[in-house]
Amino acid sequence: MSDGPSATPPEDFRSVLASVDRRGRRRWIYAATFAGAWRRRRTVVSTVLILFYAALPFLTIAGEPWLRFDLPRQHIIILGRVFWPQDFFVLLLGVLAAICATLLLVSLFGRVFCGWLCPHNVFLEMVYRRIETWCEGPAHRRAIQDGRTPWPPGLIARKLAKWLLWIAVTGGLANATTALFIGSESFRLGLFIDPAAQPTAATFFAVAFALILFNFAWFREQTCTIVCPYGRLQAALLDRDTLVVAYDAKRGEPRGRKDTTTGDCVDCKACVAVCPTGIDIRNGIQLECINCTACIDACDQVMHRLSRPPGLIRYTSENALEGKPLRLLRPRAAIYAAAMVALATIAIAIVAVRPLLLVTRLRDTAVPLVETDTRGRETVRSLVNLSLVNRDRHPRTVVSALPAELDAELITQFAALRLEPNQRREQTLIVRVPRARFPDQPFTPHRIITRLAVSDDRGGRTEIPLTLEAP
Repeated sequence: MSDGPSATPPEDFRSVLASVDRRGRRRWIYAATFAGAWRRRRTVVSTVLILFYAALPFLTIAGEPWLRFDLPRQHIIILGRVFWPQDFFVLLLGVLAAICATLLLVSLFGRVFCGWLCPHNVFLEMVYRRIETWCEGPAHRRAIQDGRTPWPPGLIARKLAKWLLWIAVTGGLANATTALFIGSESFRLGLFIDPAAQPTAATFFAVAFALILFNFAWFREQTCTIVCPYGRLQAALLDRDTLVVAYDAKRGEPRGRKDTTTGDCVDCKACVAVCPTGIDIRNGIQLECINCTACIDACDQVMHRLSRPPGLIRYTSENALEGKPLRLLRPRAAIYAAAMVALATIAIAIVAVRPLLLVTRLRDTAVPLVETDTRGRETVRSLVNLSLVNRDRHPRTVVSALPAELDAELITQFAALRLEPNQRREQTLIVRVPRARFPDQPFTPHRIITRLAVSDDRGGRTEIPLTLEAP
């Protein structure tokens, strides 16, 4: 990537994106690739993450998937545990714990998530960009070729091969994403979905395919610099002790050609050429930097060829660059860690002790009526609607009962309702209470407050308050 006459001048790097020229047009970034220690580490991490994402729809725990967003059945499965809308508080605690973990990670290691763990950058740098390099050659060659018109036949064939590989990879990613919602068993051979049998899933697959291909083929670094709010959040989380990718200006300046200056930086711009967001790390810490460490490998190679020590650009803190001691354990980091552990512990404890039979009374759909039973007694008939959720991995048979002293009759379609594992069913109960049981004093509400017991054959029992009113 070279700086042409329309490139953003260095003095504007704080207010203008590196991928935008002076006229406000997009400046396409051809990020070069340098092999090095940090690149090898990223390759190992990315390979593990890619394989995990590809296998995630197939991973199960005791017959339940590791992760599934089962929207039709209104629940989410996380690590084999099923969470229903009634478990919103647990999910909220989990999200808050994840936020605290993010704060801790950024406070210690900067935007390491963006450069090393974010699915966008993992797939862009380790899959799509590599396919582009294999098919069209290194970055400087692609920049020259794309500037020529018309394209030579050989370039057209290479671009066609690149797009075919991109489409194949995008199809696999869209498959994995769709399977997280409907399960891998809905795909034939794990690859093909039947639009007639799964019209909603097929539509979701088509939308996911289009968005993924658009993102990795064209939008690219703009996802990090324009769309993702994480880059804006990091400015409030970093401090002078946070580990970041930084340029040692004391050692590198003044920059210039070899043997003509006292600084180690020879202004080769290798660090700029490899940056996936197009910034110049020598201008200091910037919003667009994702801590991918590509510039470290590029600069270290140049230093090696010049017989100079590596580390002109390195992973360090601002205070360490100034000769101060490196401090990773700090009060704010301890606060983030304590909050994360506390929230996660509370969430795990709630999940561990939560009842496996969840009973919720739904809104009444009918007003009480006065009837005469088979024994000639005047009774008050009420409808009670229940939502029953079996959060266990085993089936349960549910039975409902009222206190014997109430002398009430309980009528339902199923005397014993069977709930399959992780199943939700609704049940309507008809409660008939003798009219004489209701208080009939002036200015006294005609109501009875009691409790409905719902038990199952696995020892679970839940009592819910029940208020019966007479018309």
